[in-house]
Amino acid sequence: MSKILLRGYEVNFIERNPRGRKLIVLLHGFGASTYSWLSVIDDLAEHGHVVAYDRPGFGFTDRPTEWSGTNPYSFAGQVELLEAVITHFGEGREVVLIGHSAGGQIAAHFAVHNPQKISALILESPAIFAAGPPDFLTAALRFKPLQNLGIRLIGGFAKIGHKILEDSFWDKTKLTEAVIRGYERPMDNPDWKIGLWEFLKASKSTDVQRRLGEISIPTFVITGQHDAIVKVEQTMKVAERIPGHRIYLVPQAGHLAHEEQPRDFIRVLTNWLNGL
Repeated sequence: MSKILLRGYEVNFIERNPRGRKLIVLLHGFGASTYSWLSVIDDLAEHGHVVAYDRPGFGFTDRPTEWSGTNPYSFAGQVELLEAVITHFGEGREVVLIGHSAGGQIAAHFAVHNPQKISALILESPAIFAAGPPDFLTAALRFKPLQNLGIRLIGGFAKIGHKILEDSFWDKTKLTEAVIRGYERPMDNPDWKIGLWEFLKASKSTDVQRRLGEISIPTFVITGQHDAIVKVEQTMKVAERIPGHRIYLVPQAGHLAHEEQPRDFIRVLTNWLNGL
């Protein structure tokens, strides 16, 4: 793991094949980190320079409590960070975005607003029609008397997070102690509660739902056949709105298809990427 200063704070990232012809950027979902991509990052590196980074509020990226300009935890701030990552690592190369779950929502939004900056889009179980709380609720969380109470209450997320992780796996035998530890490691930092609270109360406003039909770049949509977090029908709803998309359901997999069935995940993505 390495860190780089972007948008005024240090962003944790991992990379493979830095001299690759294409740049492939990986965006993890809610509660995850770069750890989630370890099962496929080496194989993806056969196609180019792969960069996975921890989004603000998660993993080992800094958790600022003060900032100037856009709130880094907000949806707009997350999109700005993605653009900074592409600008820093892109070096004029073609860019492929792979977004999982909430990361897929960010990737799709970026594709709508910046089609000239990316050449291909891969959405895995995109949380677009299964998005988070509405803005009126996040605005309520910003009510000052709730701040200290909210950070204390957020400590209970460890149990909720474990349940979400368990529900994300269809084959529970693959949810090993090592995997659980990989997801929980960022919680060793006592600041994790502050970061998660800042993320939860930040604005999640985006117009991506109603603008999916504007995505004009090659798009591959993929989901686990037994996804219990972002239902298959919700992923289908995203796919059917994107012109010319390709879609694949990974057998014997849940929300984390790239972790449960990495070989099948890589196989279909390789075939698609090679055909571009």
